[in-house]
Amino acid sequence: MNKEKLRYAIAKEISEGNTPLTEKDLEVTEDQFNEAVNFLKCEGYIIGVHYSDNRPHLYKLGPELTEKGENFLKENGAWSKTYKTIKELRDWIK
Repeated sequence: MNKEKLRYAIAKEISEGNTPLTEKDLEVTEDQFNEAVNFLKCEGYIIGVHYSDNRPHLYKLGPELTEKGENFLKENGAWSKTYKTIKELRDWIK
């Protein structure tokens, strides 16, 4: 699994308002999801992450991209041509 693409996909879904978002939506493990969300938050790409049961949750209200997160999406703009929707994610992040 490509961690960078998973992070991109999560950021892209947040930017498009496609929340709530879970590991089940992305068809990844809970650990992979938690690691990706925690990375995005710690690096300052996203804000508004809620925590319960010692893990991040991306609810309908709250998660937003920061300016740094918007730049992350722009810097990886080539991926936007191949990543269309969350439905295609599993094959895309391989």
